[in-house]
Amino acid sequence: MKLKLSTTLALLAATLVFSGCASRTNSSGGKETTVLGGAVVVAKDSFQPPTPNTLNADTSKIVGSNGPSGKKVSILWGLITLHDY
Repeated sequence: MKLKLSTTLALLAATLVFSGCASRTNSSGGKETTVLGGAVVVAKDSFQPPTPNTLNADTSKIVGSNGPSGKKVSILWGLITLHDY
């Protein structure tokens, strides 16, 4: 039992360490950064609508803002999307 747990933890740690991150320019002209193999994606100046198969939250309504910033954060490969636009 301990061997299975330690093996699972070692594989999880290796996945987190070696998954890396990447940055690119999206079609809106903003920057998009991918972390942990796509588990977390942070986009700036991204005014693209979220995909229909995501739990969508508009944070500008929660926090309040002087205007849309275009920031979007997708968590768990797009399962949850937080955006400010």
